[in-house]
Amino acid sequence: MTVDWESFTEKTVESAEVRLLGVVDVPSVLALQKLMVHEVRQQSRMCAAILICEHPPALTVGKAGSLMDLPTDRRELDAKLLSVHPVPRDGGTMLHQPGQLAVYVVVSLSECGFSEDEYRNRLQQAILRTCEESQVKATLRPNDPSAVWGRHGLVCDVGIAVTDGITSFGAFLNVSGRIDEASLYGRGLHGDRMSSLSAERTRPAIMAQVRSSLISHVCEQLGYPQYHIHTGHPFLKRIRRTVPTRDGSE
Repeated sequence: MTVDWESFTEKTVESAEVRLLGVVDVPSVLALQKLMVHEVRQQSRMCAAILICEHPPALTVGKAGSLMDLPTDRRELDAKLLSVHPVPRDGGTMLHQPGQLAVYVVVSLSECGFSEDEYRNRLQQAILRTCEESQVKATLRPNDPSAVWGRHGLVCDVGIAVTDGITSFGAFLNVSGRIDEASLYGRGLHGDRMSSLSAERTRPAIMAQVRSSLISHVCEQLGYPQYHIHTGHPFLKRIRRTVPTRDGSE
């Protein structure tokens, strides 16, 4: 028997590990992401990890962000219990809130055979196909690699980081949530129109359906058509947090 060595690739694992985390605060996801980056780098358990979650209201400030992306009066943030987290991804300031689907992708670019630009494009294509399945017409803008746009405004922010060939962070898709709040920070504060899948459709988008579609398209675009879905992670523990309502009550 002869072995066709040319048929072998560097890819050792053909499935991705997907974690459905529910609603989880930003610091906890960042800590878990750090663990996933270590495991992917060491190839100790998996070669691709995808974290799917929603966040309680919070702001993250990327490398292109600044204090100009925030209200001048810090008391506005305190009144809304909005924490601010500097993060090492590209892109500017993003508002996270329930109704926004966050996908953190940890993968080895050499494992996938992608350049950083190709990886970003594939992540955007996954968002576009998810929007299409939700009956939303979405497009890219050549001069803006960090967003996906609907007819009425921005539906998804894309912000990634690459360290030693390992990716982190990813995309933040507005499924529902409050567009009026999103307009007060980051891109919205600087005049970009904000939108969501529900606003684009003029009827509610079902989070579970969008989540399923997004997982499928992200894994397909990254070259992992097979994936394993897990709920939660032993690293995380649930805490109860009170979030003020629109009228200021709890």
